[in-house]
Amino acid sequence: MTAPATRPRQPRLTRQEKSERSRALICEAAAEIIGEYGYADATISRIMERAGLACGTFYAYFDSRQDLFDVLLPMKGEEVLDALNAAANSPLGIVELEARAFLDFFFYVQQHPWFFRLLHEAHVATPEGYRRHVSNLLVRYRKLLGRHHDAGEMPGYDKNELDTLAFLLMSARDYVYSHSVAGSDDAAATIRKAAATYKKFVAHGLRGAAGAETGPPSPPASLRKTPRVRGRKPEKP
Repeated sequence: MTAPATRPRQPRLTRQEKSERSRALICEAAAEIIGEYGYADATISRIMERAGLACGTFYAYFDSRQDLFDVLLPMKGEEVLDALNAAANSPLGIVELEARAFLDFFFYVQQHPWFFRLLHEAHVATPEGYRRHVSNLLVRYRKLLGRHHDAGEMPGYDKNELDTLAFLLMSARDYVYSHSVAGSDDAAATIRKAAATYKKFVAHGLRGAAGAETGPPSPPASLRKTPRVRGRKPEKP
């Protein structure tokens, strides 16, 4: 008889590694619990039960629930950005890059369904955490858009317009997912269709086609009519 194979011994974690692992478990559990119950009902007991740790362990890492909430969204937001970072560092042009990031972000959220509740309730539950999260996103977008602007890919924009562009692109992901993808019977197909439309929008703007004329919008028809003065008939030629 052959002797049973022995499993390789796993290296023992250092105290620092154990501490980091426990903190990560708490944060992951908190994100999941908030996704299910919201911030108001994300109690320490629920979070620690999900993390598989004793309740008293919580206070080794956080002073209070609010202390946890204030760091959670910025932390998870950075994880999302890191997950998309490979695309951001690729040689793709800005249109292809943004379309790919849009698609990848949606599939990330499919795998982490708690993310949008964590985000949407944060401006009330943790204003500081929400502010830091938005600031982190803006910094990343400034760097990305600035690099492609400097490369001459965005000739129609001044550099002082890039923050507005960043907010437009950031908000598009939120609304499209929340109001289109989330309620779809076929989320994967809806995501791909939305990504195709988004790519067209990023490439060509509202006109939806390359080479379309640009310029200030025409005034409404009501403003183009010559006003008629009451009490006077138009003179005959």
